[in-house]
Amino acid sequence: MFSWSSPSCVGSTPHAPSIIPRNVHLSSYLDHRLLKPSTRKVSADDTIFDTVFQTKNGFALVLRIYVPTDGTKAPQMSLHGVIATHNWLDIRMRVIGYDPISSDQSWRLSQLKLGDAAYAVIQHFQLQPPSISQITDENLARLQETISGSNSKKSTQNAAAASTTITTTSSGINGHIGNCRVHDHARAHAQRQDQKEAACKVDEEELDSLIPRVPSCFPEIDELSLSELNDLVNNEAVLEKFLDKISEVNTLRELKESIEKSNVDTAISNLALEENVESICSEVETLKLDLKLNIEKYRDLDARIMAMTRPPEIHEARRELNAAKKEAYEESERFADDWVESGGSDVNDFVKRFKEVRMLYHTRAAKVERLGMSM
Repeated sequence: MFSWSSPSCVGSTPHAPSIIPRNVHLSSYLDHRLLKPSTRKVSADDTIFDTVFQTKNGFALVLRIYVPTDGTKAPQMSLHGVIATHNWLDIRMRVIGYDPISSDQSWRLSQLKLGDAAYAVIQHFQLQPPSISQITDENLARLQETISGSNSKKSTQNAAAASTTITTTSSGINGHIGNCRVHDHARAHAQRQDQKEAACKVDEEELDSLIPRVPSCFPEIDELSLSELNDLVNNEAVLEKFLDKISEVNTLRELKESIEKSNVDTAISNLALEENVESICSEVETLKLDLKLNIEKYRDLDARIMAMTRPPEIHEARRELNAAKKEAYEESERFADDWVESGGSDVNDFVKRFKEVRMLYHTRAAKVERLGMSM
């Protein structure tokens, strides 16, 4: 019989335990020789993983593991996609019976790696299967139907094999998961966004199924004598002790405590993100302002480019060319007058420079004439 008190499972030392790095935990889990074929990541980051396994009675289950980003904190394990009862599970399907992950301190003292802890929990559920009352995950339901159909004639053999090893079903289950990935590829992105919320959320239907029905009669009260009934009515301590014996009351208390703890955990998680969210919002506002300024600058530059590259109107072009033609003519005349008055001696240089200016004048005059003919 497997024993959870084995020294190999709960190793402790008289000295302060060393901290196992988070990447070592992940490697021990993702590269575990038995768990690896049936394990997949379900979150966008490396915090949530699913491992599929089969119990000795032939039922497929999914162990969901949340690995905190803080390597000193204990991982959270739960059965995903089912509503079940087991002495290791609370009403939220979280694993509470495995001591090494019961608290952060226990996890550090245990010196266990994540892969070993996950395998220990899976092996326990294999040998002592929970009582399943409902399957809430569609993929798991299809997987169970596939397994039930293909193994109906070999259920006894499968149960014996599942009690000793996880590998007897890992390849078949993992292959089916691969097919499910193909069929559900279109919904995969949306599901990843909801998985973290779904892990700590109880919907109305699930809540109704968890709350016990009001009994039609109370045999415990019917069996009491009149004096005992008077004690219940008049003594609050006696009444409280009596209520503690009623299973429905304890179930409701556990449900209340679980929801309160979930709300606190969610609030703490939200508060931890508050500073980051505010920083991102501030950055977004800055980027929005920069974008607005850049858009205005772009529009101004674009308008200037359009004005500079837009073909001018013909009459505007003729007007500017006439002005430029007149300027070239006057410049050539001034140059000739200056050369004469100064008594210039180099005729060749004068002719060369005068012809350049005069040719510019005639070129502009020709352009003006051609533009006039096109109007």
